[in-house]
Amino acid sequence: MVLAFEILLILVTVVIAWFGLYVLYRLFTES
Repeated sequence: MVLAFEILLILVTVVIAWFGLYVLYRLFTES
């Protein structure tokens, strides 16, 4: 159960990181 929770936490962290990078990329390319 703990392993599944850690995997889910890692997946959420990766998704948030990718979303943040995408937003920064869009902001820099628009200006």
